[in-house]
Amino acid sequence: MNPPSASPPPEQAPVHVPDALAPLIAHHPDVLPILRAARLGLAELGGLPPVHVELVTLAALTALGAPADSFGVHVRRARELGVSEADVWGVLETLAVIVGIPRLIHAVPAVAAGLEL
Repeated sequence: MNPPSASPPPEQAPVHVPDALAPLIAHHPDVLPILRAARLGLAELGGLPPVHVELVTLAALTALGAPADSFGVHVRRARELGVSEADVWGVLETLAVIVGIPRLIHAVPAVAAGLEL
């Protein structure tokens, strides 16, 4: 068991829900709270500090070619947790040779928007 962390709770505010999920939410309104609870529970179980969870999440979103809407909340959360702008970009730079340029072309504008550049 990991000792309690002095870090803030994983999420403190509602997150933006992309319009693309509206049909799923209309079908089952509880789906997002259930998925969110599962994600937060698994992150806690994993024992990583919230700041590391956000960096890993940015790496995974980049590797998956996730929609642009997925990046903003995690970039902002990483910054709130004290991650420097240089370290946010460092995640993408580190991934460049692993995931390839097409994934970076997809991720960079979304990360820049999250950093409000």
